[in-house]
Amino acid sequence: MFSILLLYCFFLGTVPALAESGGERQLSPEKSEVWGPGLKAAVVLPARYFYIQAVDTSGKKFTSSPGEKVFQIKISAPDEQFTRVGVQVLDRKDGSYIVRYRMYASYKNLKIDVKFQGQHVAKSPYILKKNFSGQKITMKRQRR
Repeated sequence: MFSILLLYCFFLGTVPALAESGGERQLSPEKSEVWGPGLKAAVVLPARYFYIQAVDTSGKKFTSSPGEKVFQIKISAPDEQFTRVGVQVLDRKDGSYIVRYRMYASYKNLKIDVKFQGQHVAKSPYILKKNFSGQKITMKRQRR
């Protein structure tokens, strides 16, 4: 049985979400939650971030990891030919994820797609409209 599951995961590139009790739970893209400062245009950070909380079809939050690469993140600037953004998804092993991204250029609009097996998660896509800058923020030390 395990080898069949392993082959299934290998060919589809996804891992079914398993509950702590060993039974299978179905992750719900509509009921899962996405929030954080990286989804707000006014927040300026050197590396932006937001959170994803996996929720099952019955509305219960996952308290263990449903898998490493469960969510697919795509960040793009629709008005630009190329978008230079580095993205990292960190599995917190408690059913939640931190998505960090860093922009290496300035953009007027930014589109953030959060997907699970090709379906948008929560209120994805997120559209951020403003002038985004990937410039480094430097802090000067004050002399005493």
